[in-house]
Amino acid sequence: MSSSTSGSQQQPPIILYHYPASPYAKRIVWYLHLRGIPYTQCLQPMILPRSDLSSLLGIKYRRIPLLSIGRDVYLDTRLILSKLEDLDLPLVEKLSAAPGTDALALQSLLSHYSIDGGLFSRAAQLLFSLDNPLLRDPKFLADRAEFATGGGGAPSKLSSREEMAALGPEALADLRDYCQMLETTVLADGRDWILKDTKKPGLADIEAVFVLHWVKSLPGALPKEQFSEEKFPRVWKWVERFREAVGETSPPAAQKGNGNSKITTVKGDKAQNLILGAEWNEDSEKKEVDAGEAIVQFHSLKKGTVVEVWPTDSGSAPAHRDVGRLVSLDAREVVIENEKGVRVHAPRHGFRVKPSSQAVASSL
Repeated sequence: MSSSTSGSQQQPPIILYHYPASPYAKRIVWYLHLRGIPYTQCLQPMILPRSDLSSLLGIKYRRIPLLSIGRDVYLDTRLILSKLEDLDLPLVEKLSAAPGTDALALQSLLSHYSIDGGLFSRAAQLLFSLDNPLLRDPKFLADRAEFATGGGGAPSKLSSREEMAALGPEALADLRDYCQMLETTVLADGRDWILKDTKKPGLADIEAVFVLHWVKSLPGALPKEQFSEEKFPRVWKWVERFREAVGETSPPAAQKGNGNSKITTVKGDKAQNLILGAEWNEDSEKKEVDAGEAIVQFHSLKKGTVVEVWPTDSGSAPAHRDVGRLVSLDAREVVIENEKGVRVHAPRHGFRVKPSSQAVASSL
């Protein structure tokens, strides 16, 4: 539980760095909407540079979204969602399934299916079969190539648009299998939401819907003869219910006063001032660097060690590795404090930690 949410302490400002077209950012926007949590957004460009983060906050991580709560900045949507779920807010229900339940197991499995299981990656392959102007933009293509390859100069094994488009039929088959799974198992009993006997969507719905929601929004991505309300009636109606629940089907005027509909938008310098002028969301200094963790033993890490932290699957170029003083590390997350005085939190899963080459070089 975040220390800032207990007692009489005021809730630190919540700032979401994102761009509206990001399907991963929508996971956080939906969560904030469903819980009615007010927040500030700092909109970012789709491609680098993002000086609001790199220059003003000293954060080199290149993925979107990022979320700050006070002076703590969280990377990766799964960690962000868990931290938001930790917030104890008056009269605001949490969205996760209860600990130790089969419902929580289902929620976790759907998260792994969508992200680690490759469903999102498959859906992204459909982009190359579409007439999308971004795929004719050399700057966008160069940015995403650097993102995918890690910026090490290694060419992609599938370098041409034609080769990528050839993966489309396989991607459609995987997406159809996913729809069939939901139609014939989880939603087969006629429930409204992923978790049975719930009156509104929860975190399990966010985990399950975000890939389908995104690909359904791409004109021409899903052939009607394979994907339609006739083919998957329960799935299609569930997605539409979800869109209604998060306010996407209402005209803007009808959304006023609906929970967090009053979203403040600020520029990067204002967001920087709000973050650097805030208290910590968590007292991470009281946490330890767990000596029992294999990575700690392998690198002889301890509090204060200058380390690098970066994602292992994409966006991993040296230019996008965050460097800072190690504050804490356990099985769940690693926390560093960078030169700007911001504490950057990353999940252990999918991220690498090692002593910084910059610190090693300076000691020689």
